Amino acid sequence: MYKHVDSTETLALFHQIKETVWSSMGFEMEYAKQGSDLYLLLAEDGEAGGTFEFTPYSKSNSFIHSLFDEILTNDMRAMEVDSLAVLPRYRGQLGRKGICLMIDYAEKHGYTHAVGIADPSFFRSMNQKYKIQATQIKENILYKGAEAIPTLFHLKEVYTDKENPQYSWYSPVFTQRKVEVMR
Repeated sequence: MYKHVDSTETLALFHQIKETVWSSMGFEMEYAKQGSDLYLLLAEDGEAGGTFEFTPYSKSNSFIHSLFDEILTNDMRAMEVDSLAVLPRYRGQLGRKGICLMIDYAEKHGYTHAVGIADPSFFRSMNQKYKIQATQIKENILYKGAEAIPTLFHLKEVYTDKENPQYSWYSPVFTQRKVEVMR
């Protein structure tokens, strides 16, 4: 399940989770972009344990455009994916939910592709575990303190063929639950 970030309290929780995860991995913190849809990933216990950010490509920053402008074609409708962060105690539980949310979000909003700066293990996981075609479009870069792969994710291929056995991991995550922020 997930919760759309829609208040100052949920935005603060989003940034708190992301900063905790990114700091532990040695990344520089980066706050949400203007015009993005932000989500909290909810664990079975109802607690927010992860984050994900989706941005229309047209609202991405100049750095992202410098990486992807030349590979996007007119028939691609792209979004930028960022800020997939899962607290250590929820790893193994929320990663798949985040991937399902990405597929659902792309289908609901008509995106055919996503672009992003992927951690190498995430890149491998997309191709090998989830069978989502992730294409490296340039050499690895150093980004926010770690090696990353400029990646084009082919999402339409998944949501138009969800019944394919290779996507047996997929389950829709449209269910939302209210998150109460404790003070």
